[in-house]
Amino acid sequence: MSPDIRAGGLLILSIITVSTVCAIAARAADGPTVREEVLAPGGQRYTISIPDGYTPGKPVPLVLALHYGGTVTPYYGKPFLVNLVEPALRKLGAIIVAPDCTAGRWTDPQAEADVLTLLDHVGKTWEVDPARTLITGYSMGGMGTWALAAKHQDLFAAALIVAGRPQEDSAEVAWRIPLYVIHSRADEVVPLEPTADIAKVLEEKGVKIKLVVVDGLTHYQVPAFAPFMREAIPWIKRTWKK
Repeated sequence: MSPDIRAGGLLILSIITVSTVCAIAARAADGPTVREEVLAPGGQRYTISIPDGYTPGKPVPLVLALHYGGTVTPYYGKPFLVNLVEPALRKLGAIIVAPDCTAGRWTDPQAEADVLTLLDHVGKTWEVDPARTLITGYSMGGMGTWALAAKHQDLFAAALIVAGRPQEDSAEVAWRIPLYVIHSRADEVVPLEPTADIAKVLEEKGVKIKLVVVDGLTHYQVPAFAPFMREAIPWIKRTWKK
């Protein structure tokens, strides 16, 4: 395998603290509508981005975005959506939903069950195209993406994994969906080597996987990964057409 090697600039991660627990909508000119919502009756909090120009009756893509680790305060997934996923993937014209993890990790059975319930709710509430779905995540969310994409390949047409450690059995999964993996050589929290090793094994097995190795970005420079996620858009669109 000869992974893509890119140069990344140095940006400082800015953290947005969201204190309100009431549902709000914020819309920029020619931008998406971003809402904080609660799924009844369980009370699961999630942030959802509705693309500009969304029209009922015209299905749009759906992106599930799994946030990184940390103390999960109300709408913890919102900064991840607003600072990284939505700007990076805006040209997909997708509804993006970023739930708050309801357990200590995305691989916890309770968190998994809540994600599936939320996806069902979103699919019934909004006009989404089941053939144009994507799961993505960063760090802990990247690990969750490896795991949930493997277990629920009927729900996702592709997976976009950023700075996420593979599962121990990721190389043994019978992957039917394509994988786009972004990882920094300078990641001091989640080393590149396990990801590169798994990617090599999967490629040799004929799995559709693309590994993009980034130089110069640390694990905590989260928004700086946006350009590399944005470069995945043509690949994502090609996978959706197959």
